[in-house]
Amino acid sequence: MNKVKFLFFLIVIFFFLSSEKSENENELFRDIGDQLEIQFLKHGELYMKNKKKIFKKIEIELVSKEIEKKNGLMYRSFMKEDRGMLFILDKKEEIQQMNMKNMRIPLDIVYIDHFNTVIFVNKYVSPMRNVEVINNPLIKYILEINAGMSDKWGIKKGMTKVFLIKKHR
Repeated sequence: MNKVKFLFFLIVIFFFLSSEKSENENELFRDIGDQLEIQFLKHGELYMKNKKKIFKKIEIELVSKEIEKKNGLMYRSFMKEDRGMLFILDKKEEIQQMNMKNMRIPLDIVYIDHFNTVIFVNKYVSPMRNVEVINNPLIKYILEINAGMSDKWGIKKGMTKVFLIKKHR
């Protein structure tokens, strides 16, 4: 009977210590995450035009892999004005997963169809909240830019077209 009590005591101690370690690791990761700053990676340039006139060129970071889509602009404190992140969506379900969790900067989120035409602009999306889900099967790309830039640059629903020129890696 004493061996059973001793074994039970060891198991309780083990679970207690492992749960303490797990909580401490989570705290450590949160502290690191708060200090983490991910740098912009230029993958190409995105040109925007209304009618036949190009009105804006920005540097773009492309996001096509699942982990890149999950992270997006997380852990970034700023983005230069003439930059953006372009998400390439392979499945319509991916749009359901968009959120501003762990975001530090407000954004304009521009939804683009497979014809490269802007179909919706979600303006001044605040950090740390869920994004309004746009349920449109035509959405192929999502462009995230600094809040206010869609108005400043003149991005217009149904009128603005975008063209990507990739940089060779």
